[in-house]
Amino acid sequence: MEFSPHHAGICEPEWLHAARGRSGAVRSNVLLYQEPPLLAAAPRGSVPRGPSLLSDLLAAESLAERRRTVSAVLHAIGFEWLGYGRLMSHGDRAEPISMCVTHTDSAWAQHYFSQAYHEVDPRLREGLQSSLPCAWTIERLDEEARTTPPQSALRRFVADLADTGMRAGAFLVLPGPAGSERHFLSLLTRAPGNGWMDGALLGQVLTLGLCVHEFSTRYTEVPVHAAPAPTLTPIQREILELVAQGASDKQIAYELHLSSHAVDYHMRQLRRRFAVRNRVQLTQAATRGPMDVTDSRPADLDLIP
Repeated sequence: MEFSPHHAGICEPEWLHAARGRSGAVRSNVLLYQEPPLLAAAPRGSVPRGPSLLSDLLAAESLAERRRTVSAVLHAIGFEWLGYGRLMSHGDRAEPISMCVTHTDSAWAQHYFSQAYHEVDPRLREGLQSSLPCAWTIERLDEEARTTPPQSALRRFVADLADTGMRAGAFLVLPGPAGSERHFLSLLTRAPGNGWMDGALLGQVLTLGLCVHEFSTRYTEVPVHAAPAPTLTPIQREILELVAQGASDKQIAYELHLSSHAVDYHMRQLRRRFAVRNRVQLTQAATRGPMDVTDSRPADLDLIP
């Protein structure tokens, strides 16, 4: 479940402000995307001699069904978030290219890359040095961060990661198609410590990683370039931020002093601009990062009923 500032008694952490573009976050060059559709030539159903998870992913009739399948596997082995992506390896340094955020918190992913935390993340460094899953805990990361200056990027990264509630995980780097390209899998959990991550469980992590890797690289078309960001008026951006926070149309009208007809109009315009059909899809679009804004004059005022 993604963090919501509307959870009773919980203040929105600073990293989430930055991810929504309200505290000076810079735009990241890393492409964040939702799982693309299957290729037309992809087989539907079981794969000969393949793991059952890969067959289940191919047999799923919709993205929602695949999401439930992956979620069930994640929870069965003790994890909650899964990020999968591509990077270029330069020795012990990584340059991320893209990441699928279907099974993780997209706001956290956007903040992570906009703050260039990948440049100081010990998990990446360790992952690039091994072809096996690397287990980590927030305590071990904090211990390493304490060896750096108080305002260091590593300390900020560990503090922001702790604010998400995630306490441990496993990181895996897999070979790419050629050269220095690599693929990575990041699993995170709220469960403390890593004593429960024995050899059998890390074997399951490796199997999960290989299945996701095989499914993504062979049976889907991973986007290479991000779609152009829609240009929004200031009022539309405010509406989009409230949508991301879970506000209803009535709450939006109250907060922004708009009529219900005006809110309905802008919601229709936002769905059109983001090429989505419903509120759930619009909410997903609203958490993908800061949007360009036009001048302060609301567009097409004469069309608002």
